[in-house]
Amino acid sequence: MIARRHARVQGATRELSPAFTDPAVVRAALADPPQGWVDVRDGELLASLLWEESDDGRAIAGIIGAAGSPEAMARLYAVAGDAWMARGLATHVFVVPSVDRPLADRLIDLSFGREEAYAVRPLGDRGGPRLETGIEVERVGLEHLETVTRLGDLLARHHEGSPVFDRHSNAFYSGLPEEYRRSVVDEDARVLIARAGGESVGLLLWRPGAPFPLYDERSAEMILLAVHPDARGKQVGRTLVSTAMRDMSSFGHTAAIADWRTTNLEASRFWPAQGFLTIANRYVRTVPERPTAG
Repeated sequence: MIARRHARVQGATRELSPAFTDPAVVRAALADPPQGWVDVRDGELLASLLWEESDDGRAIAGIIGAAGSPEAMARLYAVAGDAWMARGLATHVFVVPSVDRPLADRLIDLSFGREEAYAVRPLGDRGGPRLETGIEVERVGLEHLETVTRLGDLLARHHEGSPVFDRHSNAFYSGLPEEYRRSVVDEDARVLIARAGGESVGLLLWRPGAPFPLYDERSAEMILLAVHPDARGKQVGRTLVSTAMRDMSSFGHTAAIADWRTTNLEASRFWPAQGFLTIANRYVRTVPERPTAG
């Protein structure tokens, strides 16, 4: 069932991996043993809901684990939600292909909201256009970690404001230098710094490989893009993305991946304007605590 669903999705978006149209490949990608529920009626498998618990205490039904009709998935969620709440997991997550609009609508009926968009753009032979913006872009290393942290901090601070409201602790900010160092050292992230007038005004981190198995293995991921507020509207972001795509292409990658919070209004306008097509969305529901009074 999951393989058939992926075949329909991959048929609409060729940048996705064709491997997951093979049931054996799907099975190998699942947890061993997988955990979840299936809906079987009269000997026929109608839906499956396989899930895992994330490090931050979320119950996640991944894109290759949840498949079936909207009504069958709603019935499974009635079982799953009860089990997740019993485990103290009050935040429930579904990752849904963008072509599966009926399932997305059913999740919205169940009080889920769209939180994250996942998108892809083919790179072609040259990766991306060479823009004449006057912005200088340099690929740097860990010797510029202080600059990377300062610019990356801007994106986190931006997410704390309206309408994103993604609050962070002091421990989060103090841990940013180590997180960026680990991205470069352990995950082979490439660091691009944009400069204008002698000042560092933008940052883009990208890494080879794909964060989810549905992407083609030749993809590369844009993991962070940040532009100084004083430099916004001056083509800094476009220049960084164009440079990164040419960089990716030179390493043999055939598609670029990006994701963003849908409540980040600037990102929701920016990435589609750069030619990125949304292929999946993350829907989230956090069950509120019942008030103790009135």
